[in-house]
Amino acid sequence: MSKRTIKALWLLSLSAGLVGAFQSNAAEQKPDFAANGVVRVCTAGDFPPMQYYKNPGDTNLVGFEIDVVDAIAKSWGAKTEYVVGDFKGLLPSLDSMRCDLVASGIMITPARLEKYDGVPYFGSHVVLVTPQSDETTKSPEDMSGKVMAIEAGTTYEKEVADLNAKFTASGKAPATIQTYPSASGVIEQILVGRAASTITQDTTAAYRMMQMPDRLRIAYTYDASENYGIYIRKSPTDRRLIKVAIESLQASGEMKALLAKWSLPATSTDVSHD
Repeated sequence: MSKRTIKALWLLSLSAGLVGAFQSNAAEQKPDFAANGVVRVCTAGDFPPMQYYKNPGDTNLVGFEIDVVDAIAKSWGAKTEYVVGDFKGLLPSLDSMRCDLVASGIMITPARLEKYDGVPYFGSHVVLVTPQSDETTKSPEDMSGKVMAIEAGTTYEKEVADLNAKFTASGKAPATIQTYPSASGVIEQILVGRAASTITQDTTAAYRMMQMPDRLRIAYTYDASENYGIYIRKSPTDRRLIKVAIESLQASGEMKALLAKWSLPATSTDVSHD
Protein backbone atom coordinates (compact mmCIF):
# COMPACT_ATOMS: atom_id res chain seq x y z
CA MET A 1 0.00 0.00 0.00
CA SER A 2 1.47 3.37 -1.03
CA LYS A 3 2.03 6.27 1.35
CA ARG A 4 -0.48 8.29 -0.65
CA THR A 5 -3.15 5.60 -0.17
CA ILE A 6 -2.40 5.32 3.56
CA LYS A 7 -2.67 9.10 3.93
CA ALA A 8 -5.99 9.17 2.04
CA LEU A 9 -7.43 6.44 4.25
CA TRP A 10 -6.24 8.27 7.36
CA LEU A 11 -7.88 11.51 6.21
CA LEU A 12 -11.10 9.65 5.39
CA SER A 13 -11.11 8.04 8.83
CA LEU A 14 -10.44 11.38 10.51
CA SER A 15 -13.23 13.04 8.54
CA ALA A 16 -15.72 10.30 9.46
CA GLY A 17 -14.74 10.62 13.11
CA LEU A 18 -15.29 14.38 13.07
CA VAL A 19 -18.68 14.02 11.38
CA GLY A 20 -19.70 11.37 13.88
CA ALA A 21 -18.64 13.54 16.78
CA PHE A 22 -20.55 16.51 15.36
CA GLN A 23 -23.71 14.47 14.91
CA SER A 24 -23.41 13.05 18.41
CA ASN A 25 -22.97 16.54 19.86
CA ALA A 26 -25.99 17.82 17.91
CA ALA A 27 -28.12 14.92 19.16
CA GLU A 28 -27.16 15.69 22.75
CA GLN A 29 -28.30 19.31 22.53
CA LYS A 30 -31.51 20.01 24.41
CA PRO A 31 -33.33 23.04 25.80
CA ASP A 32 -32.55 24.09 29.36
CA PHE A 33 -36.10 23.21 30.41
CA ALA A 34 -35.52 19.56 29.40
CA ALA A 35 -32.31 19.22 31.41
CA ASN A 36 -34.01 17.31 34.23
CA GLY A 37 -35.47 14.74 31.82
CA VAL A 38 -39.06 16.02 32.00
CA VAL A 39 -40.86 18.40 29.62
CA ARG A 40 -44.05 19.90 31.03
CA VAL A 41 -46.63 20.50 28.29
CA CYS A 42 -49.75 22.62 28.73
CA THR A 43 -52.74 21.60 26.60
CA ALA A 44 -56.52 21.83 26.65
CA GLY A 45 -56.84 18.12 25.84
CA ASP A 46 -60.15 18.55 24.03
CA PHE A 47 -59.30 18.76 20.33
CA PRO A 48 -59.48 15.36 18.62
CA PRO A 49 -57.56 14.03 16.80
CA MET A 50 -54.82 16.41 17.96
CA GLN A 51 -55.07 15.84 21.73
CA TYR A 52 -57.96 14.30 23.67
CA TYR A 53 -59.04 11.53 26.05
CA LYS A 54 -60.19 8.52 24.06
CA ASN A 55 -62.66 7.30 26.71
CA PRO A 56 -64.40 8.94 29.67
CA GLY A 57 -62.28 8.51 32.78
CA ASP A 58 -59.00 8.04 30.89
CA THR A 59 -55.98 9.72 32.44
CA ASN A 60 -53.63 9.54 29.44
CA LEU A 61 -54.08 11.85 26.48
CA VAL A 62 -53.85 10.53 22.93
CA GLY A 63 -53.68 12.21 19.55
CA PHE A 64 -51.42 13.37 16.75
CA GLU A 65 -50.09 16.35 18.68
CA ILE A 66 -49.41 14.18 21.71
CA ASP A 67 -47.38 11.77 19.56
CA VAL A 68 -45.40 14.63 18.01
CA VAL A 69 -44.53 16.28 21.33
CA ASP A 70 -43.65 12.90 22.86
CA ALA A 71 -41.29 12.26 19.94
CA ILE A 72 -39.67 15.69 20.34
CA ALA A 73 -39.11 15.13 24.06
CA LYS A 74 -37.71 11.67 23.35
CA SER A 75 -35.14 13.18 20.97
CA TRP A 76 -33.92 15.21 23.95
CA GLY A 77 -33.78 12.16 26.19
CA ALA A 78 -36.78 13.41 28.14
CA LYS A 79 -40.37 12.39 28.93
CA THR A 80 -43.50 14.51 28.73
CA GLU A 81 -45.74 15.54 31.59
CA TYR A 82 -49.07 16.99 30.45
CA VAL A 83 -50.81 19.79 32.32
CA VAL A 84 -54.43 20.11 31.19
CA GLY A 85 -56.25 23.43 31.53
CA ASP A 86 -58.59 25.92 29.87
CA PHE A 87 -57.45 27.00 26.42
CA LYS A 88 -57.42 30.71 27.31
CA GLY A 89 -55.01 30.04 30.18
CA LEU A 90 -52.45 27.99 28.27
CA LEU A 91 -50.07 30.74 27.13
CA PRO A 92 -50.16 32.54 30.52
CA SER A 93 -49.04 29.21 31.99
CA LEU A 94 -45.69 29.79 30.30
CA ASP A 95 -45.33 33.06 32.22
CA SER A 96 -46.10 31.38 35.53
CA MET A 97 -43.58 28.59 34.76
CA ARG A 98 -46.37 26.04 35.07
CA CYS A 99 -45.23 24.46 31.81
CA ASP A 100 -42.35 24.53 29.33
CA LEU A 101 -44.31 24.12 26.10
CA VAL A 102 -47.83 24.85 24.92
CA ALA A 103 -49.21 22.45 22.31
CA SER A 104 -52.97 22.52 21.87
CA GLY A 105 -53.93 23.08 18.25
CA ILE A 106 -53.03 26.71 18.86
CA MET A 107 -52.57 29.02 15.89
CA ILE A 108 -49.41 30.95 15.20
CA THR A 109 -50.37 34.64 15.15
CA PRO A 110 -48.34 37.87 15.09
CA ALA A 111 -49.95 39.01 18.34
CA ARG A 112 -48.91 35.86 20.19
CA LEU A 113 -45.39 35.98 18.74
CA GLU A 114 -44.88 39.43 20.27
CA LYS A 115 -44.75 37.82 23.71
CA TYR A 116 -43.83 34.16 23.05
CA ASP A 117 -41.74 32.16 20.62
CA GLY A 118 -43.68 29.77 18.43
CA VAL A 119 -42.69 27.14 15.87
CA PRO A 120 -45.33 26.35 13.21
CA TYR A 121 -45.50 22.69 12.25
CA PHE A 122 -49.04 21.88 11.07
CA GLY A 123 -51.20 23.56 8.41
CA SER A 124 -54.95 23.12 8.81
CA HIS A 125 -57.41 23.77 5.98
CA VAL A 126 -61.15 24.31 5.84
CA VAL A 127 -62.86 21.49 3.93
CA LEU A 128 -66.24 20.60 2.46
CA VAL A 129 -67.44 17.22 3.77
CA THR A 130 -70.12 15.09 2.07
CA PRO A 131 -71.39 11.53 2.43
CA GLN A 132 -69.02 8.92 1.02
CA SER A 133 -71.77 7.90 -1.41
CA ASP A 134 -71.79 11.37 -3.02
CA GLU A 135 -69.36 11.06 -5.90
CA THR A 136 -70.59 14.10 -7.85
CA THR A 137 -69.82 17.00 -5.51
CA LYS A 138 -66.47 18.52 -6.44
CA SER A 139 -66.67 22.06 -5.03
CA PRO A 140 -68.87 24.42 -2.95
CA GLU A 141 -70.48 25.61 -6.19
CA ASP A 142 -72.19 22.21 -6.39
CA MET A 143 -74.22 23.10 -3.27
CA SER A 144 -76.67 25.33 -5.14
CA GLY A 145 -80.21 24.45 -4.03
CA LYS A 146 -78.99 21.87 -1.49
CA VAL A 147 -79.05 21.72 2.30
CA MET A 148 -75.86 22.44 4.24
CA ALA A 149 -75.54 21.67 7.95
CA ILE A 150 -73.29 24.14 9.80
CA GLU A 151 -72.13 24.35 13.41
CA ALA A 152 -73.72 27.45 14.97
CA GLY A 153 -71.46 30.32 15.99
CA THR A 154 -68.56 29.34 13.71
CA THR A 155 -66.96 31.27 10.87
CA TYR A 156 -68.39 28.64 8.53
CA GLU A 157 -71.75 30.42 8.70
CA LYS A 158 -70.20 33.41 6.95
CA GLU A 159 -68.53 31.09 4.45
CA VAL A 160 -71.94 29.75 3.39
CA ALA A 161 -73.49 33.24 3.46
CA ASP A 162 -70.79 34.44 1.04
CA LEU A 163 -71.41 31.37 -1.13
CA ASN A 164 -75.15 32.12 -1.24
CA ALA A 165 -74.42 35.71 -2.21
CA LYS A 166 -72.53 34.36 -5.23
CA PHE A 167 -75.39 32.02 -6.09
CA THR A 168 -77.90 34.85 -5.93
CA ALA A 169 -75.72 37.17 -8.02
CA SER A 170 -75.43 34.52 -10.74
CA GLY A 171 -79.13 33.63 -10.67
CA LYS A 172 -78.65 30.24 -9.01
CA ALA A 173 -80.67 28.82 -6.12
CA PRO A 174 -78.94 29.44 -2.77
CA ALA A 175 -78.06 26.64 -0.40
CA THR A 176 -80.35 26.11 2.59
CA ILE A 177 -78.43 26.64 5.83
CA GLN A 178 -79.34 24.57 8.86
CA THR A 179 -77.35 25.27 12.04
CA TYR A 180 -76.70 22.89 14.94
CA PRO A 181 -75.04 23.47 18.32
CA SER A 182 -72.29 20.87 17.92
CA ALA A 183 -69.99 19.35 15.30
CA SER A 184 -71.35 15.89 16.09
CA GLY A 185 -74.90 17.10 15.44
CA VAL A 186 -73.82 18.46 12.07
CA ILE A 187 -72.25 15.18 11.03
CA GLU A 188 -75.36 13.28 12.11
CA GLN A 189 -77.46 15.30 9.65
CA ILE A 190 -75.20 14.22 6.81
CA LEU A 191 -75.22 10.58 7.86
CA VAL A 192 -79.03 10.40 8.00
CA GLY A 193 -79.42 12.22 4.70
CA ARG A 194 -80.94 15.49 5.96
CA ALA A 195 -77.99 17.55 4.70
CA ALA A 196 -75.80 17.28 1.63
CA SER A 197 -72.64 18.67 3.19
CA THR A 198 -70.94 20.67 5.91
CA ILE A 199 -67.90 22.91 6.20
CA THR A 200 -65.33 22.22 8.91
CA GLN A 201 -61.59 21.93 9.57
CA ASP A 202 -59.66 19.03 8.05
CA THR A 203 -58.64 17.96 11.56
CA THR A 204 -62.26 17.60 12.64
CA ALA A 205 -63.11 15.82 9.40
CA ALA A 206 -60.23 13.38 9.93
CA TYR A 207 -61.47 12.51 13.41
CA ARG A 208 -65.03 11.93 12.24
CA MET A 209 -63.80 9.79 9.35
CA MET A 210 -61.77 7.70 11.80
CA GLN A 211 -64.88 7.18 13.90
CA MET A 212 -67.04 6.26 10.92
CA PRO A 213 -64.95 4.62 8.21
CA ASP A 214 -66.37 4.73 4.67
CA ARG A 215 -69.24 7.03 5.66
CA LEU A 216 -67.79 10.47 4.89
CA ARG A 217 -65.41 12.04 2.41
CA ILE A 218 -63.64 15.36 1.87
CA ALA A 219 -65.04 16.69 -1.40
CA TYR A 220 -63.16 19.98 -1.49
CA THR A 221 -60.26 21.65 0.32
CA TYR A 222 -60.19 25.44 0.56
CA ASP A 223 -56.95 27.25 -0.24
CA ALA A 224 -56.72 29.30 2.95
CA SER A 225 -54.92 27.64 5.83
CA GLU A 226 -53.92 28.38 9.40
CA ASN A 227 -50.78 27.06 11.04
CA TYR A 228 -50.79 25.39 14.43
CA GLY A 229 -47.59 25.60 16.42
CA ILE A 230 -45.68 24.88 19.61
CA TYR A 231 -45.16 27.86 21.91
CA ILE A 232 -42.41 28.48 24.45
CA ARG A 233 -41.08 31.38 26.49
CA LYS A 234 -38.90 33.74 24.46
CA SER A 235 -35.61 31.96 23.72
CA PRO A 236 -33.95 31.91 20.27
CA THR A 237 -31.85 28.90 21.29
CA ASP A 238 -34.76 26.80 22.53
CA ARG A 239 -36.84 27.78 19.50
CA ARG A 240 -34.05 26.58 17.20
CA LEU A 241 -33.84 23.25 19.04
CA ILE A 242 -37.59 22.68 18.66
CA LYS A 243 -37.33 23.56 14.97
CA VAL A 244 -34.45 21.09 14.53
CA ALA A 245 -36.42 18.36 16.33
CA ILE A 246 -39.47 18.88 14.10
CA GLU A 247 -37.36 18.87 10.95
CA SER A 248 -35.68 15.65 12.10
CA LEU A 249 -39.10 13.99 12.47
CA GLN A 250 -39.91 15.11 8.95
CA ALA A 251 -36.63 13.88 7.49
CA SER A 252 -36.89 10.46 9.16
CA GLY A 253 -40.42 9.87 7.86
CA GLU A 254 -41.82 9.58 11.39
CA MET A 255 -43.98 12.66 10.95
CA LYS A 256 -45.64 11.22 7.83
CA ALA A 257 -46.26 7.95 9.67
CA LEU A 258 -48.00 9.83 12.48
CA LEU A 259 -50.17 11.73 9.99
CA ALA A 260 -51.24 8.42 8.46
CA LYS A 261 -51.92 6.95 11.92
CA TRP A 262 -54.41 9.74 12.65
CA SER A 263 -55.89 9.89 9.12
CA LEU A 264 -54.65 13.44 8.60
CA PRO A 265 -53.69 14.83 5.18
CA ALA A 266 -50.18 13.74 4.21
CA THR A 267 -49.18 17.33 3.40
CA SER A 268 -50.37 18.86 6.71
CA THR A 269 -46.86 19.24 8.12
CA ASP A 270 -45.31 20.53 4.90
CA VAL A 271 -45.14 24.05 6.30
CA SER A 272 -42.27 26.42 6.92
CA HIS A 273 -40.94 26.11 10.47
CA ASP A 274 -39.51 29.63 10.45
